[in-house]
Amino acid sequence: MPDYRIAFIADIHHYSEQLGNTGRAYELREGSDQKCLKETGAILDAAFLKFLGEDTDCVCIAGDITNDGEKCSHEEVREKFSLFNEKKKLYVITSTHDWCSDRNPRRFEGTEIFHDVETLSAEELTDWYKCFGEKDCISSFTTPIGLVSRCFQVTDGLRLLAVHDDCDGPGGSSGYSEEPLSWMCRQLDKARKEGNKVIAMEHHLLLHPFCRFINSGQSIGDNFRVAEILADHGLRLMFTGHSHMQRTTEFVTAKGNKITQINLGSLTGHPAPVTYLTFDGKNAEINVEFLKEFTYNGEKYTDEYLKKHTLGVLFNLLEAGVRDKQDFYERLRANGIKIPSYDLLYPVIRFACKKLLKAKCGGAGRLINLVTFGKAIDKKQLREIKDLLLLDLVSRVFLSVFDGSYAVKDASSAEKEVVVSVGRLPSRIIKKLPLKDSKKNGILKTTDQIQALTKELMYPSSPDNFNTVIEL
Repeated sequence: MPDYRIAFIADIHHYSEQLGNTGRAYELREGSDQKCLKETGAILDAAFLKFLGEDTDCVCIAGDITNDGEKCSHEEVREKFSLFNEKKKLYVITSTHDWCSDRNPRRFEGTEIFHDVETLSAEELTDWYKCFGEKDCISSFTTPIGLVSRCFQVTDGLRLLAVHDDCDGPGGSSGYSEEPLSWMCRQLDKARKEGNKVIAMEHHLLLHPFCRFINSGQSIGDNFRVAEILADHGLRLMFTGHSHMQRTTEFVTAKGNKITQINLGSLTGHPAPVTYLTFDGKNAEINVEFLKEFTYNGEKYTDEYLKKHTLGVLFNLLEAGVRDKQDFYERLRANGIKIPSYDLLYPVIRFACKKLLKAKCGGAGRLINLVTFGKAIDKKQLREIKDLLLLDLVSRVFLSVFDGSYAVKDASSAEKEVVVSVGRLPSRIIKKLPLKDSKKNGILKTTDQIQALTKELMYPSSPDNFNTVIEL
């Protein structure tokens, strides 16, 4: 049989401009988000245009289709889906942002935020998107909150488990109670007996791409137990979204069965990734590409715009700290950091922000070495990058959280080692402090994960985050 090619995307978070795209309230909301808002429709259009112009057979979307479940956003995105589906197949799951699980829909007008926005419920979402892939559905399961998981016959020899994990895990977390998990296992067993390979997609993480320090709240409840059960029933590949971090992770069960998770980055934020799966009847070849440009209001934007937008989360705050106290504190609160606006503290904040914007790695490294008696960073490595702006290095590390370490792939060995050394520093400090073992060990669980995180960012572990082959 000829190869079959599937494109996977996630976390579109489509935002209808009917909800506001100007004014101070919108500006603060937009500036606190790694992904875009008003440009989301244009980015999705560019992705669909790309798929129509290439040999992609179908597209899978792994949840968080809209910004916050606003009905107007759903109306716009469903129209785009329907037009695309007339030419190529589309399989869709939804997730918490699609039914506004935090009950906090917003529209923006001037300096005001209003919450009088009509949304869709979880139950309504099932009817709203059921037509996509409906003819290929061979089995379904309705979750406790009214969402429907489905098993699709995508092509000869390949099935897709498109499962909803919202609010069904331990304590109401994302995940699966026993009944839906049993249904998934039955679909896996049946597919194998009938000579089909199976891939799956859910929205929340099955595995931790980095560590529990930043991923524990993004994964399904009891995730390693679920991963073990699914892998031992023959599932080899799971696509997930939610974290906005493009990264590939493996897990091997006690019985020796391996499952690979492809965590899909957000389409509408840096680096606008599209993950392709090419199925040859036995294996899944995975290749990741980044969307290079899109057109918004008649003007072309490149991937550099997305990069700048993501970095705005850092730079907008620092620049506000230098020029405007009120702007700084408003941006802090927009980022979820709620502290009082202390007039006496602001001069110190302004000084620190000003220094950070101009600091070089050499000066920052020497300061760290001064307080650690020269034991934190290798002096030879520090000399090699002494003239590099500190925020240039920080920016590439920050982008690498989202793009699978693509932004640091060409970093020098000195840059990588300095970052790893800084990540190791908190654990080294805690080990030296005169604390009780119980308290010290508790803190070390966190600092050791920071150390692991920085090492993974600079030296990504296998498998490759962009190109790999998985035996199904």
